[in-house]
Amino acid sequence: MRKEPRINTILDRENEISTGAFHKIYDTQYQEINVESCLSEYEFNGCVFEKVNFNQNDLDHCTLIDCVFDHCDLSNVDMSTSCLRRVEFKHCNLVGIDASVCIMEDVLFYRCNARLSNLSNSQIKNCEWKENRMDECSMNDCRIKGLTLDNCVFTGAEFLHTSLNKIDFSTSVIEGIALSGPELKGILVSPYQAVDLAKILGIVVKE
Repeated sequence: MRKEPRINTILDRENEISTGAFHKIYDTQYQEINVESCLSEYEFNGCVFEKVNFNQNDLDHCTLIDCVFDHCDLSNVDMSTSCLRRVEFKHCNLVGIDASVCIMEDVLFYRCNARLSNLSNSQIKNCEWKENRMDECSMNDCRIKGLTLDNCVFTGAEFLHTSLNKIDFSTSVIEGIALSGPELKGILVSPYQAVDLAKILGIVVKE
């Protein structure tokens, strides 16, 4: 069961993201701002971002705990080697985001566009992804435990060397995904999807 972010009822409201003490920012709300600087190695705890444009600025090596991103633009942002715990991304533009080598625990992606995103070499635990576009994303060499999917599109996505055991793709689109074969052990799919996966593995299904 995914744990939701713990957000205080009263938050400080700021018009820009300042450095703060040791790049640590707590219990702050940002609305309709443009980020103008690199945020590498920042820690955000209990923060809410609404309609924030990150302007492709880096968020790598960050710690995000109990945070919500709502209608934000994080396209082409480098978020690699970051730690995300109890974080929600809702209606966000995540096209081309680099979230490789991340730790993601209790993370929600809801109605986000994450086409061409890179999540390879990440640890994904107790996460929930609903109604997202994940076309051509890279999820190679991931360690996944407890991922719930609902109506996501993974057309052309890569899952090389990532175990898909006990992950239910039956409501999602997985046409043209890339894998070598062993990743499929224990995967949950619809009968129609099973036929498509058989074709990927070179199996001919006679009618």
